Amino acid sequence: MQLVYVTILAFIPAIFSYDEKYDKLDADKIVADKALFTSYIDCFLDRQPCTAEYATEFKELLPEVIREACAKCSEKQKKSLRKIVNALYEKRPDDAIKFQEKYDPKREYEADFAAFVAAE
Repeated sequence: MQLVYVTILAFIPAIFSYDEKYDKLDADKIVADKALFTSYIDCFLDRQPCTAEYATEFKELLPEVIREACAKCSEKQKKSLRKIVNALYEKRPDDAIKFQEKYDPKREYEADFAAFVAAE
């Protein structure tokens, strides 16, 4: 019985977290490369096909990430997401508004997500 319990506990982080492959995402590169940054934003806002690395997968995860304030994100993923969201609001405020309208139209998650983005 104890072995079963230990085995289940070992898999809990994998079940309740996002794939570690997303840890390899280079947020600095995305934010610094205007075309790449635009590619992600246009994908997320349904303006262009999703061609950037993991863009389609991220687009599918975004509602949950926003709803849960990145609760399933690794520390690296949280840091990357904060950097990208802050860049979105700084560099593309009109798109940031469209992003919010699409992914949180009732502003149900705004306070928790904003607190997550502001955290260190």
